[in-house]
Parts: sequence; structure tokens; C-alpha cells
Amino acid sequence: MIYTKELVRRASLTALLATTLMLSTPVGLHAASASPIEPNSTISTLVTGLDSPWAMAFLPNGDILITERAGKIRVVRNNTLLPQAISGIPAVYFAGQGGLLDILLDRNFSENNKLYLSYAVGTAKQNATRLISAELHDGELINQNVLFTGSPMRSTAHHFAGRIAQLSDGTLLLTVGDGFNYREHAQRLDSHLGKIIRVDQQGKPPADNPFIDTTGAKPEIWSLGHRNHQGMVVVADRVFANEHGPKGGDEINRIKPGLNYGWPIITRGVDYTGARISPFTDYPDMQQPLVDWTPSIAPSSMTYLKGYLYSTSLAEGSIRQTRVENDTLVDEGIVVKELRGRLRDIEVGPDGNLYVLTDGQDARLIKIQTAK
Repeated sequence: MIYTKELVRRASLTALLATTLMLSTPVGLHAASASPIEPNSTISTLVTGLDSPWAMAFLPNGDILITERAGKIRVVRNNTLLPQAISGIPAVYFAGQGGLLDILLDRNFSENNKLYLSYAVGTAKQNATRLISAELHDGELINQNVLFTGSPMRSTAHHFAGRIAQLSDGTLLLTVGDGFNYREHAQRLDSHLGKIIRVDQQGKPPADNPFIDTTGAKPEIWSLGHRNHQGMVVVADRVFANEHGPKGGDEINRIKPGLNYGWPIITRGVDYTGARISPFTDYPDMQQPLVDWTPSIAPSSMTYLKGYLYSTSLAEGSIRQTRVENDTLVDEGIVVKELRGRLRDIEVGPDGNLYVLTDGQDARLIKIQTAK
């Protein structure tokens, strides 16, 4: 089913002041199981002085690569931030929420030295989300290939999304935000905005993508109806993604190919003015979130560890722990309460501990000791 711009427009015209914000409770809530995070976990600041970091990746030699939105990849070695950054970074559009975003090592990095980067590209009037592959050799990115550039171009500096994941077949998933002022595009199959796209390692849409034979549809589209989904993780080929709602309506979803996750037709959030975006919280053929956070927490990333999803947040300044029970998620609230502030990224390190990046200037890389 292809939803039209007119349907989105009619839903958005219902501009009533929201008097109640809805909070959904996941089905199956019960006593928490053992968390991998101990009550008195050790929290250590490893490095300071990062400039608006967005993501990190762990090299086999123990180094940590950290992207900074202005267009740098910094190296942390033995808990020291090296002065020399990785060279060969492509030019990025650094404005608003744009810039150099995610970094992901190929699942065969030890053999091929390949990694993937997402970033904003273009100008203030013409910009998009881009995905490239490259090889890392002696501190330099070489053999760069553009795999995907979102279409159409936008003229806003917000909602690029940019999170990358890799499935077991080697294909790549990329979240592409709705462009903020282009939210009706999230329901349009002729636009990449507000989607998760899937391409192979040469940037081609795989033959089993859900809309590859749909006339007028972008063949890279894997799922639709998203807003600004900055967290995505693959758990045994089950894909989970969190995303920013507007004022309220932040979500975690189980992503499946071809499904519609509703934005902006259905949402539990309201516009920043307080006006309703849509009168609908459900609609035929649109998926309900497994977790809804209202009021907003502004989820910024997500990782998986021992049966739990961990989401960092910007507005709430917290780490949220969500238990995974097959396709049911149980939000167990804030963990590591000592660590508060705008938190940008969270990853599980090779040592099984959690690593967190704070947001903004003079940001930190933090290690959280987890249960053994």
C-alpha cells in the first residue's frame, strides 16, 4: 500500500493542542532478570577532548576509531587520544545535525581491511545522506567507493539518521532520516527519506528487496515510515531500531522488510508547538512500536549485550535497559544512574564491557565495567 502526500497532509492539519501524552507499557512486563550491568559498576573516563563525536569502532589491534562530525576519525590507543587523525576522509556537509556520522567495520575486516562510513554530503540547499566503503591502511582510507546517496536532495541540516548495520549475508542496512521538513516523504516509495535502505557491498539493491519490482519505488528501500532512527542493531539477523519521535513518541521497533512503521501518519508524539501531527496512533498496515517513550528521551544509539538492548539518550541524558524476549521488549528504565548527560553512542567492546561517547565539545569516551 502506497500512502499519498494528501493523506499525510490531512493528518497533519489536525492541529489540536495535546492535553495528554500517551505512554505505552510493553506486554509481558514482569520482574527483571539478571542484568549484565552490576549495581556498582565501575565507570572510567578513558579519554577527553573529543569534538562532537558520533560513533566508534574497535580495531583488532585494540585501537578504537571515533568519528567526529566535522570530518575526522580519531584514534584511541592504550586509553590515549592520538594527535594524528586518520587521513583520506571524504568532504562532509557539517552543519546542524549533519557531518561525519557512523563507522562500521566489515564482518571480514581482519582479511580485507574494509570499513563503511555514513555522512552528510552536499550544501545547505542540496544535501543528502551518503554511504561509502573504504579500506584502512597505515592510518589512511584508500579505495573509497560510494555505495549509496539518498534521493531526493534536501535543503535542511537535520534528520540525516545515518546508522549502519550489516546482515549475515554481507548486505548493508542504512537508516535515512526524513529530512525534518520533508516528513511526508517517509510514506513515499519514490523517496529514500524516512527509510531503512539495503544494498550489497557494491551498492546494488539485492534482488530480494521488498519493493524492487514496484513501479516507481526506490529499489533500495527495505522499510518505510521512519523519522530519525539513529540506533540500529542486528541480533541473530533480527533487526531492532530506535528512533526520535517529535515531542514524545520515541520508539524501538523490530524491523522487517517491506513493513511500514507509520511516521507521520501514526505517532504518540506532538509537534514542538504542542499541535497534533496526526489524529492517528494506529492505522491499517502500519506497525506499532514495541517500546514507546513519551515524554521523549531522544534516543541516539543502541547496542545489544546478553539479552538486553541498551539505548543512549540525549534529552534524558541516560542509558535505558530493555530486555529482549523473542519479539517482546520490556523497558526496564534507566541504568548506570551515575552517568548522566547528553550521551551520543554506546557499543560493546571486544572485552565485553560497554563503551559510551558523550555528545558535543570536549566530549569523553567512557568505559562501563559489566558483569562477567
